[in-house]
Amino acid sequence: MKKTYQKPVFTKRERLSSVTASPSSSVVSSGT
Repeated sequence: MKKTYQKPVFTKRERLSSVTASPSSSVVSSGT
């Protein structure tokens, strides 16, 4: 959680990758 606040840009990029890798994860990331 702290990592998301410290590096929002990096998290956004990682989320994008996760979305492409697994759409299911994208929903979980959005929820978080």
